[in-house]
Amino acid sequence: MNKRKIRKKEHIKYSMLLEKKIKRNIFDDITILHNCLSEVNLDDVDLSSNLQSIKLTSPIIINAMTGGMKEGENVNRELSKIAKKLGLAMAVGSQTIALENPNSIRSFKIVREINPDGIIFANLGADATVEKAIKAVDMINADALQIHLNVPQEVMMKEGRRNFTGIINNITEIIRNLKVPIIVKEVGFGIAREEALTLTERGVKIIDVGGTGGTNFIAIENMRNKSQAFEHFRDWGIPTPISLIETVTAVGNKTDVISSGGLKDGLDAAKSLALGAKATAFAAPFLYILLKEGSLSLEKHILQIEKEIKFIMAMAGVRNINELKQRPVIIQGNTYHWLKYRGISM
Repeated sequence: MNKRKIRKKEHIKYSMLLEKKIKRNIFDDITILHNCLSEVNLDDVDLSSNLQSIKLTSPIIINAMTGGMKEGENVNRELSKIAKKLGLAMAVGSQTIALENPNSIRSFKIVREINPDGIIFANLGADATVEKAIKAVDMINADALQIHLNVPQEVMMKEGRRNFTGIINNITEIIRNLKVPIIVKEVGFGIAREEALTLTERGVKIIDVGGTGGTNFIAIENMRNKSQAFEHFRDWGIPTPISLIETVTAVGNKTDVISSGGLKDGLDAAKSLALGAKATAFAAPFLYILLKEGSLSLEKHILQIEKEIKFIMAMAGVRNINELKQRPVIIQGNTYHWLKYRGISM
C-alpha cells in the first residue's frame, strides 16, 4: 500500500479517536437575540442559500473527508447517497492520490455515479497545477473546486511539504483557467481578515474559513508520529466564529463565506448564518456517526440539524437566511476580547 493510502487511513483512524474527546463548544460566546413577537410560520421558513452561482436548497454541506482507498470509497458511497436523498452539497477529499494512482479514481467517481445531478466539490491542495485542477474537476464533473490550505498539517508531517512559496499566485492561476467556482478552504486553523482580503483581491469568490474547534491535524500528526514533541502547538489557529467574523467583515459582499470547523448542531449552524456565513460545513462529526452508527443515524442527525435551524429562525422571528443575518447577535467572552483587540466590529 502506498504512503498516501496509509496516511489517509491513519487520518480517519486518529480523527475518530479525537472526535470522542472534542468538546465542540466554540460558539458559546455567540447568542442570537430572541424575538418574543415572532410572527413566523414554520412552514414558510426557507433554508435555501447561494454560493455565487451554486444554488443550495440547504445551508448544510457535507465537507471534504476522504477517498483514495477502499475504506474511503465506502465512506464516499454512503455520504453521496445521503447527499442525494437530502439534497445537500458534498465535497470529496483530496484527489491528489487519484491523479497519481489511477486505481484510486473509483473512490472519487463513485460520488458522481450515485448522485449524477447533485452539487459536488472537487478537492486539491494549493500547490496543484492548473492541469491537475482541471483533471480533478473533470474526474467527478464537479460544480466547484476546493483548494485546501494546510500549512500546519504539512509542517507537522514527516513526509509533508516544507516549501510553500508561490501558493497565492498558484491559486490565482487556477481561478483564471478553470470554468467552475473556486472555494479556498482552510483545514482547521482558520483564516484571518488580512488573508481573506488577499484571497478576495486575487479573485476568490468563496472562502471556507475552516477554523479551530473541530478536527485538529496537529494533534493527528502527533498521534501518527507517536510523539508529543509538538503537543504545545495543538491550540494554534483561529477559532471558527472569530475567523468567520474576521473574514465576513473583511470581504463584505465581494466573497461568499462558508463556516466550518467545530460545528456540532443546528444552533452552531444558525449562529454561523447569523454572523454572515452563506453555508455551514460538517466533516468529522458526520463521519463519526456514519462509522459508529450507520447511514440512517447520520441522515436523521442531519435532518435534526435542519429542524433546529428552522426552530431557531422562528424564535428569532426570521423567515430566511438573509433575514437571520439582520437579527442582532451578542458576542461575549474570548471572542469579544479578540475582536476588540483586532479593532473588528460587527
